[in-house]
Amino acid sequence: MIIGMILNFNVSASTQVTFSSEGEGEEREHAHTLSPEEEANYYREAYQKGNFEILNFRFQQTDWRECTDEITGNYSGYNCANRRGISVILKDFMDAYMPICVQEALDEVDGGQLDQLHIIHDGILGDRRHSPRSMHAENRAIDIDSFVVTNYAGEKKRYLYEDVKNRPFYTAFRSCWGRIVHENNGCPYYAGNPLRTGSIGWEDKNHRHHMHTSVPYCVRGKYGSYYYNR
Repeated sequence: MIIGMILNFNVSASTQVTFSSEGEGEEREHAHTLSPEEEANYYREAYQKGNFEILNFRFQQTDWRECTDEITGNYSGYNCANRRGISVILKDFMDAYMPICVQEALDEVDGGQLDQLHIIHDGILGDRRHSPRSMHAENRAIDIDSFVVTNYAGEKKRYLYEDVKNRPFYTAFRSCWGRIVHENNGCPYYAGNPLRTGSIGWEDKNHRHHMHTSVPYCVRGKYGSYYYNR
């Protein structure tokens, strides 16, 4: 994949960011995330055409080493990537808090104590030319297909998001994630609801097959209105 060193750009100071209440932009929040082939072409074409603006991330970027990091993962239907681009803030929140929320979800369904966590996802990066306000345009969101959990008893189970039998698991996860985003990123509860803070799920018709999970852009207790709130 053509990711590597190109993920350390910062956007120019001309980006206009204002602040909003937490209920705006709901109907515009769905953005297409790029498949591994689309992502490689995205970067390749940017270099070939000299279109470096689309590589100007506003927020610091890093790599998720899907095969070897403590939390492993893969794009659905593909092998794990040695390096996948991701924002530093999303990676930090995943590493620090996602196991906590998965454990709360396991507690809800008597799934045991978390030992190993693997994420099957439908993408992180979105094309900023089409959806510049999306968290995906900044690698601050991941579309989760399922969690594959191994507990300390050695039992391994895949919790597929779209399977309604796993709704209690994902309800607990989303409520936890919303609380984490509120407490550690200064975001108001979206529509007053922890479950809808930092994630979009089954309540939205575009998110019946994956759970959009993000670290929204918030400053001083408000959402930045340039970016979508989830």
